[in-house]
Amino acid sequence: MRDLPGDRPREEIFPTPAVRWIAYAVSAAFFLIACYLWYLQVVLGDEYREMARGNRVRLVRRPAPRGLIYDRSGGIVADNRASFDVEVVPEDVEDMELVEARLGEILRLDPKDVRARIRAGRSYSYLPVTVAGDVGAEEMLSILEREPGLAGVRVGVYPRRWYLHGPVLAHLLGHLGAIGPDELERMKGRGAERRDLVGKSGVEGRYEEYLAGKAGAEEIQVDNRGYIDRVLSREEPVPGASIYLTVEMNTQRAAEDALSDGSGAVAAIDPRTGEVLAMASSPTYDPNDFIPPVEADVVRALLADPERPLVNRAIQGAYAPGSTFKPYVALAALGSGAITGDTPVDCPGFFMLGKRPYKCWYAKGHGRVTLADAIMFSCNVFFYTIGYRTGRDEIVRVASEFALADPTGIDLPGERGGILPTEEWRRERGMPRWNPGDTVVISIGQGYLAVTPLRAAAAIAAIANGGKLYRPFVVKQVVSALGETIACGRPDLVREIPIRPNDLALVREGLKRVVNSRYGTGQKGRIEGLEVAGKTGTVQVALPDGGKKNHAWFVGYAPADDPEIALAVMMEGRESGGFFAAPAAKRVFAAHFGITLKEEPPRATPTPTPAAAG
Repeated sequence: MRDLPGDRPREEIFPTPAVRWIAYAVSAAFFLIACYLWYLQVVLGDEYREMARGNRVRLVRRPAPRGLIYDRSGGIVADNRASFDVEVVPEDVEDMELVEARLGEILRLDPKDVRARIRAGRSYSYLPVTVAGDVGAEEMLSILEREPGLAGVRVGVYPRRWYLHGPVLAHLLGHLGAIGPDELERMKGRGAERRDLVGKSGVEGRYEEYLAGKAGAEEIQVDNRGYIDRVLSREEPVPGASIYLTVEMNTQRAAEDALSDGSGAVAAIDPRTGEVLAMASSPTYDPNDFIPPVEADVVRALLADPERPLVNRAIQGAYAPGSTFKPYVALAALGSGAITGDTPVDCPGFFMLGKRPYKCWYAKGHGRVTLADAIMFSCNVFFYTIGYRTGRDEIVRVASEFALADPTGIDLPGERGGILPTEEWRRERGMPRWNPGDTVVISIGQGYLAVTPLRAAAAIAAIANGGKLYRPFVVKQVVSALGETIACGRPDLVREIPIRPNDLALVREGLKRVVNSRYGTGQKGRIEGLEVAGKTGTVQVALPDGGKKNHAWFVGYAPADDPEIALAVMMEGRESGGFFAAPAAKRVFAAHFGITLKEEPPRATPTPTPAAAG
């Protein structure tokens, strides 16, 4: 008999409690998985989508070309050139050992060095690390040929600074260096990164905000091997602004050549405006040495050199002015009424103050002289005498009118001032009471006096132009990448010095005779067809080892009656201003006016002269 359907026994879904609990556990697990998937997709979906996008979309920085720098006539003096850098993106490398070996072979490096460079430069795995900068065409082509087998390796093309004239203009242009933390923070708005170079000195440092430009970027999509698939968006870099200098390259080269065999400085300015026509400092250096890849030995040698080639002596070297100070003593004596232009002084070769003799540089003496001839001869006894009569306070007051101790305010970083022995200056240093002998010594430009070559040039320019003291400047114009003028250098009259016209005429007559008379101490600065006015100076300085040496000076201007250029030449360790500095000034004047000088015989070292000889 068959059982009816309704009579069949009921089957249990979970035959045993154990199976039932296993089923519950599996259900719970699936429920948790479903919840977690919901959490990942709904709650964290945007974040993970962005991460996934980041694996295939990169933001590539495009550095801005640095602004160009031009000389006065529009010739480029600081340019940019294409640099090929070998880079590795660690995220995209499939076989790091293979990459290290291949790059080592191509770049002639030990694979361990390649590995060390990648590790040293690595920050984020998807950012490129520079393994070798500024490689040659051979290395670049080798990498491009093998690129399909070197995932993660690429050749980046970047603008790199290039100084066309090497050491010429080095101190005025300055050099670049690695960006510091403060600079990086300040320039983040321009897209600056820690790999960037910034101006550290000279025009490059002072005008960094204009020259740097603003970096751009590209958003690119890459495939699974890191190769570019397509460009999603692009922000073009904004090139830095161009700068036009006041410098004349022919005058600059003459100034550099005049210093080529020794240490010193030349500063030349237009006395009508304050524009710097030339600025040279020796020894010099090549600013290209600071552009990566930097040769560490070269930079270390520059920093350790006792001659300090990185110092711009034109604005950072302060020297006793020697006899170039005598025109200001003359103006002080005339202005105070201590002398007139016809007041005679007898020079027997020495000046007696009490029982102490102060010698003239010319032992036989100059005889009976008046002011213009005293300047021409650079007679020490004459200036001992009138300086003693005038007194320290009046001499310092007049020298202060010419701002001889003050920085000029030129648009270059690092300028220093000089020294004038004011009461305040002496009191700050706890110096002993001033005595008459100190006045005698400063009357010939020695003692507690110091001036920079640029300040000496600016001061003699004020005598040349009738008493107008201008602030020197080196940048004439700043022009944006769009051609808009965004800044201009303009004549800045600091002050008009109150000088009686007759007093100024007497001093200027003496300065003419210095160069153009057969008895003048600066006659080696004479140029046929061009009347030059000037003053020589020779300063004796003590050496650390107890010895002594001389520094040679010449300050002057031309043409004497309608000046277009004023300059100062300072040469360290030279016996005579008339024998060394005056011929150097002659070369600079001739270059400025386009005059070809006759070939001169080689210079012989003159017989050493006492300190402060003209």
